[in-house]
Amino acid sequence: MDAQPPITPQQILAARAAIDPVFLDSPAMRHGALDEALGCACLLKVETLNPIRSFKGRGTEAVMAALDPRPAAVVATSSGNFGQGLARAAARRGIAATILAPAWANPLKLEAMRRLGATVRLADPEDGAGKDLARRIAAETGALFVEDGGHPVISAGAGVIAQELTAAGHEVDDVVVQIGDGALATGIGSWFKAHLPQVRIVGVVARGAPAMAQSFAAGRAIDTPGTDTIADGMAIARPVPSAVAQLRACVDEILLVDDDAILDAARLLLRTAGVLAEPSGAAGLAAVMTNRDRFAGRRVATVITGSNLDAAFQARLLGG
Repeated sequence: MDAQPPITPQQILAARAAIDPVFLDSPAMRHGALDEALGCACLLKVETLNPIRSFKGRGTEAVMAALDPRPAAVVATSSGNFGQGLARAAARRGIAATILAPAWANPLKLEAMRRLGATVRLADPEDGAGKDLARRIAAETGALFVEDGGHPVISAGAGVIAQELTAAGHEVDDVVVQIGDGALATGIGSWFKAHLPQVRIVGVVARGAPAMAQSFAAGRAIDTPGTDTIADGMAIARPVPSAVAQLRACVDEILLVDDDAILDAARLLLRTAGVLAEPSGAAGLAAVMTNRDRFAGRRVATVITGSNLDAAFQARLLGG
């Protein structure tokens, strides 16, 4: 696999200038009860208080603003949050958006993508049909295929989260970051490697969707037959090769979390800090919670990436 350079600070600052301010300067908070439960000082970067309730609005705004010439239409695959961000960013610029979503996608996310103006078609991104179909649609219609994890400017948009942490003066020893397609960890890791290289960047992968962890370890993209996790935003079976290479340039280690830990972390987050998170949104906290010895006494930051809960997870969360 060819080496991929980290995203540069200049790219991240340029992305910040292009992002709709409604997605910028999200809250960073600590809660004493959460710190006590985890045995460390845990800083939460809460990315749920925006129009799509997810950090994905940052990267999608950045990539759509960077398109030159501006296409008439874009096509993408998404289980929901990236699709919402892309639909909103496209509509703001008069660009048509088609999203290929897996059949198992959260119905609320499908509805939200449609409400934001996207044409949503059900496919199966896990086995390749979604991306293959998206590429065919793009080729046949002249639309641009936008691949989450495949565009550096998307990672740069996500990296603005790290820029905000350092600009606010937050001092951390570890940043624990969920890995789906990899843009979030790449962007955040790139900023810290450039400014505070002593900070360890810890990626988190769902145990039921291990393709990114296996790829990271092997140094090449490794596909898996499918995924089995409640964390739909992390259900990656076909890693983007360039995303794997970029992760290896700026992530120090990867931890695996299972669904029970994710559910427990979401309950802990709600009980202590009053913050609601979808499964992918709580995965970073789950890694801290299940690796107490690793993080004991340290200053840890993690990102609450989204709060678009489906009814089944909401029932499990509130019923526990």
